[in-house]
Amino acid sequence: MRPSVTTLAMDARQSAADVVARHKKQASFRLYAVLAPCLEICERCTRNLADLAEIEALFRQQPHDGNRRYVETGSDIFVLVCRFVFSGTNRSNAIRYSQCLREAVKLGIASENLEAWLRQNGGVNALYFRRPLASRTSTARTLRLARSITFPRDKPFTLTLQWGTANAFRVIDREAAE
Repeated sequence: MRPSVTTLAMDARQSAADVVARHKKQASFRLYAVLAPCLEICERCTRNLADLAEIEALFRQQPHDGNRRYVETGSDIFVLVCRFVFSGTNRSNAIRYSQCLREAVKLGIASENLEAWLRQNGGVNALYFRRPLASRTSTARTLRLARSITFPRDKPFTLTLQWGTANAFRVIDREAAE
């Protein structure tokens, strides 16, 4: 017998509270294990209005500490579930995680396959950065390259970069300054 969406949500919330970033890779893998039941809750609530009502009631019943524990009118099930599950230290990432789940659905990734997909394809950012952006430009102070480069320490050089969906830049061309 499948657990109720309330039980699933409470278990996911407890697991989310246990995700600690001591060792990034292990913490990421534990996060993926939390996101899979979150997606299952979203799938079930999309198919069954009684499950959706149960999750909405559960969200309303939680204690409020004044730090954005509400969901705006018009927010979808992904935001509701992530705001509930990641109510502790990961609250600032709840929107990122909800976007990740939304993109997983668009790609046809089912909840039972999500954890493995995230492990094999670059994690949350692989889905998060696939989303369409309203702006055609981004701002960054630090750039991450898809691959390491070798460069002269004592001479200037120029890189031509292209943004990739894995939150990294690909080097298109490299020229040494004369």
